Amino acid sequence: MEYLTAWYWNRGKDRRKNEDSFSLQKVKIGGREAAFLLVCDGIGGLPEGETASGLVAEKMTEWFYGKAIRSMAKSGWQKRTAASAIKALQEVQEKMERCEREEGICCGTTCTMALVKGGAYAVLHSGDSRAYQIGKRERLLTCDHKKDGMLCRCVGAFGFREPDLLFGRLAYGDMLVLCSDGFSGKLPEGLLKSSLWGEEETAAFYFKRLKGIGGFLMEQGERDNLTALVLKRCRKGAGK
Repeated sequence: MEYLTAWYWNRGKDRRKNEDSFSLQKVKIGGREAAFLLVCDGIGGLPEGETASGLVAEKMTEWFYGKAIRSMAKSGWQKRTAASAIKALQEVQEKMERCEREEGICCGTTCTMALVKGGAYAVLHSGDSRAYQIGKRERLLTCDHKKDGMLCRCVGAFGFREPDLLFGRLAYGDMLVLCSDGFSGKLPEGLLKSSLWGEEETAAFYFKRLKGIGGFLMEQGERDNLTALVLKRCRKGAGK
């Protein structure tokens, strides 16, 4: 096993519904394991937030299996596959704009995704969900797209702007963590690393740790939906 993954998804306190959606996929490409992670947080101030996040998660998962896997099978896959992802997001944007014109429903969602193969990764990001890399230190990879405290970039409402795009590598033992703002909003600096970093390499361990962080955040007063995904690049022979 090259990559170990786990997820946490919670409606949160006092929320009638969960407007977060996620996708977590692992496949074999040319004998190497590859992964696709995505977190979408529907905009609560607009109608049908869960519909917006679910649509983007569904369509981008279809894109991953329909196009990304073939693209990732070739060398130099990161930039080419990221460009294909942006095109797929534009197509989803068009569907949502058509829904607004025809049905009068304006909705939107954040979208933070990662594609990983052979230690290399590509991250695409719109909104205030987040991506972290955890290794020797905890590093926030994304910036929150906010102006005067308000979300100013997403998929759907506000029109389409290309997502931020970044590339990097995971050393053995390094992790990527993707999460919605309900999970990151009250997250103390360094808590991800202190909770997740170590030699333990089982999915159950990471699920329990993510659940523990979520419980702590709710005790601190977090009332939003909470979603977090973790991917760890396993050392050879680990993660079984």
